[in-house]
Amino acid sequence: MASMTDGALQTAEQIVLDGANGVTSAPRQHFPDAGLSAGIAAVALVIALLTLRRRRGTALILGALLVAAVPGAVHVLVMRADAPLKRGGLTTTVTGTLTELQARAPWPGAGVQVVREDDDVLFPLTRYAVPTRASSAGVMLEVRGSALAAQCREEAGRQICGAGP
Repeated sequence: MASMTDGALQTAEQIVLDGANGVTSAPRQHFPDAGLSAGIAAVALVIALLTLRRRRGTALILGALLVAAVPGAVHVLVMRADAPLKRGGLTTTVTGTLTELQARAPWPGAGVQVVREDDDVLFPLTRYAVPTRASSAGVMLEVRGSALAAQCREEAGRQICGAGP
């Protein structure tokens, strides 16, 4: 059985990749403990059907539905990297990376030529920070690696943001 923390979008990188993919029903990892969640939902449904004709059944149905909602609520409100108490850290990471990109490739003030962009994680931020792609001239920018918190450096006349070769 999978751990309760597997695939819970616990890192900023998972939020960028799997968060967007999860909305389109194509996550890289399935919902953790799907069997447990489906089992709780099935029990809630059975209780709802059995108590439908009783007046006291309304409280039981409500209780069962609340119990069925617990696993999802725990993931969204506690475990994910964008949970309410973790949003500050995620925001700091994203704004820090965007500030670094803007300092190295100051679009629209200067033209930016993105010569390499092979990173799934930084790709959305790079597209946000530098939405237009000049075919020539301007600052030559490479985006590498798979960490959302990227530092940039100058190498051979190019601005290289992220890690990797």
